[in-house]
Parts: sequence; C-alpha cells; structure tokens
Amino acid sequence: MRPLVTVRTRESRALRRLLQICAMLALALPLAAQAPVPAGVGAGTAQASAQSSAKRDSITRQAQLSYQREVFAYGAGGRRDPFVSLASTDVLRPTIADLQLVGIAYSPRGNGGGVQSVAIFRDRQTKEQYRTRVGQQLGRMRVASIEPRRVVFSMDEFGVSRRESIAMGDSSRTITPTRAP
Repeated sequence: MRPLVTVRTRESRALRRLLQICAMLALALPLAAQAPVPAGVGAGTAQASAQSSAKRDSITRQAQLSYQREVFAYGAGGRRDPFVSLASTDVLRPTIADLQLVGIAYSPRGNGGGVQSVAIFRDRQTKEQYRTRVGQQLGRMRVASIEPRRVVFSMDEFGVSRRESIAMGDSSRTITPTRAP
C-alpha cells in the first residue's frame, strides 16, 4: 500500500495544474476575441459587419444632425396671453432712477409743510418734464412730501411700502432711502 500523504500530494498537484490551465484559458479567450480578423478568413461576415457598421454610422450621423426643439403653443381661446405684462410701460415709467430733480417751488404755507409746493422733474431718457405736487401719482410712485432741497416719494410694490428721496443738485444720481413714518 501507498502512503496516504503521497496520494493527497499528487491529487493536489493535479488539481492545481487543472486550475492553472483553466485560468490561462479564461485569460486567453477575451484576448483572442479582441484580435483583428485576418484577411480572407470570414470574408462574408466581414462584408456584412462592414455594411452594418456603415448603417450604424449613418444612423449616428442622422441622430447627431437632427435638431429637435421643444415647441410650445398657446391656444388663447378668448383669454389673455400669460407672458404679456399686465402693466403697460406708461404705468411703469418713469422710475425714480430715471428722474432728475430740476427745481422746487417751495411754499411753507398750508396744513402740511410743502402742500402747495411744486417740484419739477426731467426724465433722463425721454427728456420729458413733470410738474408734481404732494399726493400726485407719478408712474408707480406717489409724492409724499416736498421739502426745500428734496422730494420724498412713497412706493407700494407687492404690498410693501417704502420711501425714497431725490435731493436737489444730486450730481451723483444716487437715491437716498428714508424711513417710512
């Protein structure tokens, strides 16, 4: 009889060799699939694959060249266009940044100081002239008060009230905000 140790050693060597051969085959097969096909071998399949690749290229080119744009259509049906502003430009203009204070005819008489006063503004863009009194609406602004050297406007935008003023001779054209009472 043979010793048990040598039989197991032979079996383990054979098993190791079998595993090595399987590993080499597993590595060699993907490499063989990547190798180029030699000329003359499988000429019919090469021609068919060339035609299919040409078709794929033309389809890819068409997909690249086709420009698809998402188009929106709005059926008015008697309704207004939602993309058109509700406020006309006449209501929005002039803005406080467009106005230049040209002159003030200040009158201290009256219940509130400057009620009878007149402020003269010039629109920087349209060169239009505006003569305003306290309480008068000018675009989206209302003249809150006229003082000897400045005019205070009150603006209500989206439910928020704020006050801004334009001073006489303000060459820097900056707007000085004032606190609302």
